[in-house]
Amino acid sequence: MKEKDTKEFNELNSSRRNFIKKIGTAAAGLIIAPYIKPSGILAYDHKKISSFLATVAITDTTNTPADVYTYDDANGGVKQKVKYILDLLDQNQSGKVSALFTKGKKVVMKINMTGGSGNSASFKPNESAKFPDYTITEAMWTHPLVLQAVGQFIIDAGVNPTDLYIVDAFWDTKWQSAGSTAPFGSNDAFGYSDVLKALGCNVVDLNDTTPANITSISTGSNYFNFASFTMNKILQEADVYVSIPKLKQHSAAALTCSLKNQIGAVPQTLYTISNDIGRRGMLHHAHSTDSEWNYLPETICDLHAARPVHLAVVDGIKCSTGGEGTWCTNFAPVTKHVLIAGLDPVAADSVAAKIMGLNPEAKSMNLPLPLKDGTESSSITDNYLYLLNQRGVGTNQLTQIQLVGDGTNMVTSVKKNPYVQLPSKIQLSSNYPNPFNPSTMLVFYVPESEFVTLKIYDITGRQIETLIEGVVPAGEHKLQWSAEGLASGVYLCRMQAKDFSETIKMIYQK
Repeated sequence: MKEKDTKEFNELNSSRRNFIKKIGTAAAGLIIAPYIKPSGILAYDHKKISSFLATVAITDTTNTPADVYTYDDANGGVKQKVKYILDLLDQNQSGKVSALFTKGKKVVMKINMTGGSGNSASFKPNESAKFPDYTITEAMWTHPLVLQAVGQFIIDAGVNPTDLYIVDAFWDTKWQSAGSTAPFGSNDAFGYSDVLKALGCNVVDLNDTTPANITSISTGSNYFNFASFTMNKILQEADVYVSIPKLKQHSAAALTCSLKNQIGAVPQTLYTISNDIGRRGMLHHAHSTDSEWNYLPETICDLHAARPVHLAVVDGIKCSTGGEGTWCTNFAPVTKHVLIAGLDPVAADSVAAKIMGLNPEAKSMNLPLPLKDGTESSSITDNYLYLLNQRGVGTNQLTQIQLVGDGTNMVTSVKKNPYVQLPSKIQLSSNYPNPFNPSTMLVFYVPESEFVTLKIYDITGRQIETLIEGVVPAGEHKLQWSAEGLASGVYLCRMQAKDFSETIKMIYQK
């Protein structure tokens, strides 16, 4: 290393310039996010204790391209955001996420495309002004770019694309027809066929009732309403089941999330009853005297017993309140700016419920009013999250859930666990993603206002860029750094402040 470079590399605040902040932004396309003050920073210095029964990763997409469903963007598109929460979940769960997706595993991704593309006209400004700022993939369906991001993560983890399946019970029976504009059709107007092509995986219609393709799957001895379900064989053959729902309120179950998404795991025609043919009426009430608000939550529990969810990834960037579809009278698209992931689907859905203004811990949850056709008489429904918790499936108790990620502050009015502590000292976290191309996120924490220098070097010790040199306020801080224009290889990020000095290794891989 040259003497000049060595001197600069070892320099520590030689002149504080009267504490004037200096931030370089030109050399490598640095984009600096607004400073974020401390708010539930649970990913740092966490004491691992038995009182936490589950970990849920959550990210805030506000003011990032993910809010407009940009798939791959240096400033944090959907691909980066999904990878961020799944990597973070994996780190905090001792590698259990990556262990799901090893070579040879057969994986299904159950998406949520309720109602079919016939409802898409409600979201097209030229056809209807009802929801001019939203598309059906934003408000009602699992967005194709969220699906693609999850699928790409699974493939990158080791699963062969030929062992990966996108599944749902499709309303659009014409999607396999030549020239179809339905989802996954040859002229798909929604973007799902592009996902299929990008991933190189398979698609299976769970509404297929061909005898050779269906089987009976038991729910065990401790069931509520169904001793078994008739399902597509792919659900029995799969080693890993991933539920990727759109976050929505529901007119009869209160919440659509990874567990309610299971309703679409059985063929509609096999579970239709004469007085309720527009849906799987048999899952809602076997007899006219059955209360839907008792029966449906129990059925959701039975479905999980038949086909347990191994991983939940919830699309709540844009979603809806007031019901599950446009047929609900107070259905209203909203933007919640959130993505959620958890290995415990009860815990993940409980965090999602809280974000939607529901109480996941109560025995019952409030239904959105007015109800979908005005005939329902109940304003509450049994809480299937509570029922599953009572059966030991997962936890709906928020104080038993460790939240990690940059969206922890989105879950408001939650009693903080006394064992979750803010850092007592300065910390520089590992960058994410790593390896990266071309951008990565740098995160550091200072417990009080502090003069900080943050610099980038190449592996020889040559300084590439000064990111921060000045006073920063107390709290967690995030900076997006781009290596665009630089050569692939190892780069070092060095942070210095007071008596603190730490360097992390970052791998730029084109």
